[in-house]
Amino acid sequence: MKTKFFRVATSGKTIDGREITPEQINQMAANYDPDKYGARINCEHIMSLRPQGEFPAYGDVLALKADDDKHGNRVLLAQIDATDDLVKLNKARQKVYWSIEMNPNFAGTGEAYCQGLAITDNPASLGTEIIKFTTENKGALPDNFKSECVEGDLLEAEDEHKPKGPDLFAKVKQILSGKEKVDDAKFSQVEQSTLAIAEQVTELTSAMGEKVCAKDLETLQAEVTKLTQTVTDLTAKLSKEPATPERGKTTGGATEHMTDC
Repeated sequence: MKTKFFRVATSGKTIDGREITPEQINQMAANYDPDKYGARINCEHIMSLRPQGEFPAYGDVLALKADDDKHGNRVLLAQIDATDDLVKLNKARQKVYWSIEMNPNFAGTGEAYCQGLAITDNPASLGTEIIKFTTENKGALPDNFKSECVEGDLLEAEDEHKPKGPDLFAKVKQILSGKEKVDDAKFSQVEQSTLAIAEQVTELTSAMGEKVCAKDLETLQAEVTKLTQTVTDLTAKLSKEPATPERGKTTGGATEHMTDC
């Protein structure tokens, strides 16, 4: 899920007593390039070595920008591509704090760079754990440090995708209402059945937009696929029927009556 920009760090003291300056905030925003070095999202500043490990990646940082908050502090805003697991954690209000991983001298440039972003629930215990992590991992710089934790807002998607169910229902209804009802009783029965199926597809599609478990989602998807095909086939069949019935053929023969003279 691609999110809107939200605050992940504020200039000031870090949890280990150091400080992130407004200038470093500006540098991280200006220098960040995912094609050059992409920052991944992890849990508690730990990234599993195995793809299916206990500490997987929860997404990627897409872009960074700097701004000022209402107190005049320089803040770092991030736009991320969050995994489904991160969205679930966020909705459950788990791991609600953000902590950036900043390299103050990235690639010898003398400027700051955001190399990672962590989610956490326990800011007080981060100091020792983070120092141990950075010194034990090969290639990590000992002077890398993490920011003071910032509580994050609920993740909000950049573009909300509305369910397409109502469009299908409206389309079917339009096709049916446009046909001339030559056989009211028969057509009314077909129309009601078709609209009922379309309405059920609409409800199921809308339900898929709500929070459902994986098993329920799979069941809904199967039902929607089946019902959608039924509506499509029936609509196609009805659209090919003539608007007015053909006139019945006459049996022929003379209409005069013979009489005896």
